[in-house]
Amino acid sequence: MRTMRTMICLGLAASLAGGCKWTDFDDLADVTWVDSTEKPDVKSSDYGLAIQRGVRDPRSGDGGRLVVLGAGTATYSELIYSNQGESSFPPTEVSLVSKANIPNIGQQPLLLADPGSDNTSLVVSSDNGIAILFGAQGMLTVYQLFGVITPDGGTYMLAPSQSAPQPLVAVADTVYGAVLPMLPPGAAQPSCKLVDSAAPTTKLQVRALGVVRNGATDDVLVWENGGKLYRFPGSVFNGCTPSQAQTAVVDTGFMPDAGSQILSVDATTVVLQGHRGDNGFLRVFSSPAANTLTAVGDTAMVPKLRSAAILEVASARYVVAGAPTALAKGKAAGQVQVFKISGTGLGTLPVATLSDAQPDNNQSFGRGVVAMPFNGTQVIAVAADNEVFVYFRLNQADGTPLYGETRQGR
Repeated sequence: MRTMRTMICLGLAASLAGGCKWTDFDDLADVTWVDSTEKPDVKSSDYGLAIQRGVRDPRSGDGGRLVVLGAGTATYSELIYSNQGESSFPPTEVSLVSKANIPNIGQQPLLLADPGSDNTSLVVSSDNGIAILFGAQGMLTVYQLFGVITPDGGTYMLAPSQSAPQPLVAVADTVYGAVLPMLPPGAAQPSCKLVDSAAPTTKLQVRALGVVRNGATDDVLVWENGGKLYRFPGSVFNGCTPSQAQTAVVDTGFMPDAGSQILSVDATTVVLQGHRGDNGFLRVFSSPAANTLTAVGDTAMVPKLRSAAILEVASARYVVAGAPTALAKGKAAGQVQVFKISGTGLGTLPVATLSDAQPDNNQSFGRGVVAMPFNGTQVIAVAADNEVFVYFRLNQADGTPLYGETRQGR
């Protein structure tokens, strides 16, 4: 774990060689350039349980933002990064206990980012059912699903007749429709029970939700407990009718636990990130039309996998995969691997592997990962135990740049 951040001059020889240089300790090595921010003065005792990108294009026109969740005392706060990569803490910390009767957010909260706006959503159990908090920069609105206890999946969906994506939430075999902020007070939340068309009496145990674009709206992908991946028409979630059924289904060969994800790559392609116990699974699936759902390439098995995000670098795309209990230098500190996505699927070997250069046992490096928009590009951010790392420059394992220096004036 980083204990200090500083810059030193190594005497006249260093000055003649080009001046000061960053010290070669911890993560500031030749292959990476990373900033570490330890727990600020926030109420939570477990800062950085989950992270998500904040505002996509900061109001100042540069830098970046992260949403950060804390457990113990459940909190929602932010980190702001200047265009030079310096972090600060705006006064946007929200106590989730007082805001929505959320005493504890659990170990795998659903923290979602809207692809079409600056909004994020937290979907989590509360004393009054499931609470859905949505908004930006600490200005959160709370919607409550009464009578339901534990969310099993969530995504943002652009539903028919809606002008913007809205949160969509799964509980067991039921999906609650994507029109949350549009409901008048007291109105019933639209819902739909999901079944397999080939076995209508078999209810689906949802483990993850995702979307693919179908014209002006989204169709919904459902990954269920038995390993099957379904594509449902978006119209199902504006009012369920018995005649509506999934348009495509494929057996992924992997039965996911709770907390697995469906990550949208583009309008037709997704990556499944799943885990069952200590076994982790990454695989690309393509769904270019409503009646198609196809695995692309081989499966990448990632032990201890718990989090993932899609990183875009120029025209290339990668999966960033966090394994927070994996070994790093002989300690169960956690690590993050980066896999490239191509037309033939996912590379089975990582192009880069990240970890704290001074790892501690139970550091949980990689329990949350995200691609943060920063100075007009995306950089990798990693959550650990009471610490958040941001990689402003990153090389691949072979020494070639994954992306160059993104900070201005460096």
